[in-house]
Amino acid sequence: MATPLSELLPQIVTLNVPDQPFSYFAQGDQIIGWWDIAKVTSLYPTQVTHADESYRLTVTLDERNGTFDYNDFRRSSNWKAGATSDGFKIGGEMEWHSGQRTEKSWTFQLGGLNRSSVGGSEPEVGTGPVVYSFETSRIKEPLFGWLQSHGWQHKGVLGKFFAR
Repeated sequence: MATPLSELLPQIVTLNVPDQPFSYFAQGDQIIGWWDIAKVTSLYPTQVTHADESYRLTVTLDERNGTFDYNDFRRSSNWKAGATSDGFKIGGEMEWHSGQRTEKSWTFQLGGLNRSSVGGSEPEVGTGPVVYSFETSRIKEPLFGWLQSHGWQHKGVLGKFFAR
């Protein structure tokens, strides 16, 4: 039998570990996992660039059936402004994904003066390389394992496959 929501949800904060770049909190019948992946602004002699990436995992709990389902949402925005041989140019892009997915990424940025915050850390300024990575399993596995240890089962066959 699944642990009732009234007992389960207050315990979600026990999964928040200081050395992890993400955190969890309860909201209604949902558990939200939040990962502020990175915010990086770089200043070069003729241009400035900015990248902002975040991820949200929303787990919805069905107390009547003792099951849970989830949705991933990842947002990335990048922009660049600077001088070119033709004058001044500015541009950018925003990308987002929603649904159930497994994802891994690694980013390396070198050169220029950087102001960066990685994994929700306090912003740092420097000229060293900015390196950050993201992997959905890092945030999903602890939560899904914890839910299963409390008697909750993932809803659906495909969901069990992607719940990694």
